[in-house]
Amino acid sequence: MHAQAAVDPRAMSDAPRSEALPAGQLVRQATGGDIDDFEELIRRLQRRVYGFAFQHLRDRHEAHDLTQEIFVRLYRNLGRYDLDRPFEPWFWKLAANTTINYRRKRVPLPAEPTEDAVDLSASLHAHDPTLVEALAQLDPSYRLPILLHYYADLSLEQVSRTLNLSVPAVKSRLHRARAQLRNSLAEAEEFEASR
Repeated sequence: MHAQAAVDPRAMSDAPRSEALPAGQLVRQATGGDIDDFEELIRRLQRRVYGFAFQHLRDRHEAHDLTQEIFVRLYRNLGRYDLDRPFEPWFWKLAANTTINYRRKRVPLPAEPTEDAVDLSASLHAHDPTLVEALAQLDPSYRLPILLHYYADLSLEQVSRTLNLSVPAVKSRLHRARAQLRNSLAEAEEFEASR
């Protein structure tokens, strides 16, 4: 991957400027109207945002649409971002709220995981289709902290700020969510063993 970037002349010319800038600086410049910096911000976040959307919707096409919706909302709301605060918690709160609204308006969850869900889950670090199904069965109040902490790689403090919860409340929800996931996975394993 790094060897390809070194060979691609476009990647070489963009790398010193865009990769060296922290996310906060990219946001500051994007807020000022720099489209190139906004596009770089999207490139940095796209994979995690798509994984986050897919884990919520379990449908490739809907996850793609939701990812686009999140970035449209980001662009529209850049002026509301307080440059003195960390960007990631603010962004993931926006992404979580957009996801909740998107699901309310458009998408009923599929009853069974689709073949696409099973195939894509491996590339999104979901260890197996059983885990994808177990995640889908979690209440959103438990699923969101799991996805933000483990899939979006946010710290407990960032998840706390994103969801307007205290750090102990986030820890509690993560603990309960992991317990529910363990139970679901154990039941699925017992079911498979009995077949």
